[in-house]
Amino acid sequence: MLNISSNSIKDTIPFSGAKSLVMTLPRKESQKRLRILTGVLITLFIMLFLPWTQNIRSKGYVTALRPDQRPQTVHSIIAGRIEKWYVAEGDYVAAGDTILRISEVKDEYFDSLLLPRTQQQVDAKSQSARSYGTRCWLFKIR
Repeated sequence: MLNISSNSIKDTIPFSGAKSLVMTLPRKESQKRLRILTGVLITLFIMLFLPWTQNIRSKGYVTALRPDQRPQTVHSIIAGRIEKWYVAEGDYVAAGDTILRISEVKDEYFDSLLLPRTQQQVDAKSQSARSYGTRCWLFKIR
């Protein structure tokens, strides 16, 4: 219905006898309900964008992308703990590259003369091999 004239129906018709007309007119309570409903709908719409967490029970294996976040087994003469990884899975390494750093669990296992003693063992083995080679050569001549 167009609102062309400035005359109002309320002013010309008595509302006491027309119950259906009274029912169509907005009341303060219905405006209040409309505001409450609008507020609830806006609140629900905003809640759609809030973060939420869902828990699911399942069975399987968990794999971490970085090697320092997953359990590793490294075979070593002395037990130790991996301190730092210098490579990641999929990296190319060459001979002599440092892969990881291992720290010893107990300080009493640490041998400060490990390199000189290892060099002595290598020297002893090489002398043993040389002497064995000379003996074989001497036996062949005679």
